[in-house]
Amino acid sequence: MSKHSISTRETQVDIGNTVGKQVEQTVSVDDLSLPTAQELEAYQKINPNIVEFLLETSRKEQEHRHKTEDKKMEIIRYSEHKNGRMNWWGMFFAFLSLVVLMGLCAFALYLDRPWFAGAFGVTAVVSIISVFVGAGKDIPNKKQ
Repeated sequence: MSKHSISTRETQVDIGNTVGKQVEQTVSVDDLSLPTAQELEAYQKINPNIVEFLLETSRKEQEHRHKTEDKKMEIIRYSEHKNGRMNWWGMFFAFLSLVVLMGLCAFALYLDRPWFAGAFGVTAVVSIISVFVGAGKDIPNKKQ
């Protein structure tokens, strides 16, 4: 962890009335749990026990951050497992329904009903094609 700075600059010039404006903003974030060595020395002059207190607080903060990261990873792992399971069941039932449609088509041909077999055969083929054509459209494009 370290100190981060975010700087923003904005310049605006209007030529009509010759009005100009410039804004500069800097935000510094220090996510260190311990002060710098100079600050620790100054604190120790005020209270000799404060360094031990700050070290203990820093250790507790680090443990808390690690627990939080572990919880985040556990949630992500569970979510991915759940999505994978749902995808597997979806593929299984799609395959099962296509097998049933093809079986129904074969049975209709056996009963000499070609129009019925043709309608359900075309439905099965169109559903297979739509699955392959539409695969991956809901996945956002990633730049490499």
